[in-house]
Amino acid sequence: MSARSHKPAGLTLVELLTVIAIIGLLIQLTLPAIQASRERARKLACQNNLKQLVIAAQSHLATHKFFPSGGWSGAYIADPHRGYGREQPGGWLFSVLEYMEESALRAAGGERLEDFPLGEGLKSLYQSAPAVFYCPSRRDARPYPFKREGNGRWSLSEAQGVLLLPSVTKSDYAANSGDAIYSAAEPFSDEPAMWVPANYDAIKNKPLEWTTTSDPQTPYFQTGVSYYRSEVRAAQVLDGLSKTYFCGEKFLPSEFYEDVNQSDSPAMMGDNQSAWAGYEWDNHRVAWNPNSRWPQEAYQPQQDSPSAGFAGCFAFGSPHPGSLNMAFCDGSVRDVAYEIDPEVHRQQANRLNGE
Repeated sequence: MSARSHKPAGLTLVELLTVIAIIGLLIQLTLPAIQASRERARKLACQNNLKQLVIAAQSHLATHKFFPSGGWSGAYIADPHRGYGREQPGGWLFSVLEYMEESALRAAGGERLEDFPLGEGLKSLYQSAPAVFYCPSRRDARPYPFKREGNGRWSLSEAQGVLLLPSVTKSDYAANSGDAIYSAAEPFSDEPAMWVPANYDAIKNKPLEWTTTSDPQTPYFQTGVSYYRSEVRAAQVLDGLSKTYFCGEKFLPSEFYEDVNQSDSPAMMGDNQSAWAGYEWDNHRVAWNPNSRWPQEAYQPQQDSPSAGFAGCFAFGSPHPGSLNMAFCDGSVRDVAYEIDPEVHRQQANRLNGE
């Protein structure tokens, strides 16, 4: 018995390969669940960003009696010395800074009038990239390049020194400009652009020619909550604060996440400037209007994808599968499915159509 040979303990090659195959299969089965769990966490963080923005907008409303203004145009950016409302050329994101945990950032940019347009405080502002402006499913919170050459090149009427910076603050969130035909002071159409002064001196030396946005018989009619020189009061949201968008995630073609200079297509114009710019496609989006020049598909909320044409300028959207986050004027944040009926989406964007 003692002389009998024994088989060494251990796994054969076949058994080892079988174990490896089983482990690999288990990883394949669990990886989608892990990825889905991480995406849910990122989407929740994105919802929290929008919640902070809309609560800040409500605080702005309580203080100034109107929702944050959309500013003048992409030719102007935030000016800490020009207050709030119609006189502020910069966009709505600049106006909410004081009402969230970024009030010191606005103050730093406006310490000294002689620092305008590019003192150290303003450099800090223009490149600050607050985390609350960025969806974590899309890109990190940091400055990104703006469009320097070619179609859609960013040109400023004031604060041109910002063009010397390598990158600027962007945002993954846009204010609701309703179902307006114009969603920027500069159109993709034959109509003339909305009027903006050539510079600040022109405001002093010429009669003001601001474009009227309250006449429904013109293409400039605005039905949203934040737009060109807007000062929308709560009472003007006739359809109800709980039924009207204030802001939401904006669609962005995936090839432009890192650098908008990769293309001259119209799709990149929704991210070619800065979060601090005035009334512009970067920071304002709309729902489809039957009188729009472009097809309904360009305005439908949708998940980010490559090269989506004019949707890159007009549509709300996000990197999340299935739905995007939208903040309503009452401070709530809700899921909106990409398959939402276009007319329902339009009704929730329009503050005064009675629907």
